[in-house]
Amino acid sequence: MTSTDNVHALVPRQRAQSPIKPEHVDAMIALYPGGLRWRRTFPGAPDQIPHARYFARYLLADSPHRDDAELIVAELATNALQHSSSGGPHGTFVVEITRTIAAITLAVYDCGWGPTPRFARRCRTNAEHGRGLAIVAAIADQTGHEGNDTIGHKVWARIHTQTMVKGDGG
Repeated sequence: MTSTDNVHALVPRQRAQSPIKPEHVDAMIALYPGGLRWRRTFPGAPDQIPHARYFARYLLADSPHRDDAELIVAELATNALQHSSSGGPHGTFVVEITRTIAAITLAVYDCGWGPTPRFARRCRTNAEHGRGLAIVAAIADQTGHEGNDTIGHKVWARIHTQTMVKGDGG
């Protein structure tokens, strides 16, 4: 047995995976009133943004909205670090992902002491900063924020995953 054989013995083999059927995902989500919710706290440092992106990408691996969700989380987390005390010494931010059959809600909680987020703010075409929340607003179906400078902000964006049809009861 060569050393190459030993390496292959240590690496688990991956089964070929078939695509996950959306109706199976919806059935699992429907088991929980209010949908599924995940939260993770990250240290308030720029090198944590890729980890926050991966968190969203991993949890939404089966969703066609995965790329948009990843971008939204990155923009909201970056804003938390740049515009609140989350980016200061001992700062943190929390990423929360809520998934229902009808929507994916992505939220980032900051540590406060920053301005109230404004999604509708216009920026100059040659501006190098200030586009993050405009990008989020363009991608998401709904956006909003809660909280204040003292307790911190929850800034969120919602992507609708199902379109409601008239007479659907919704």
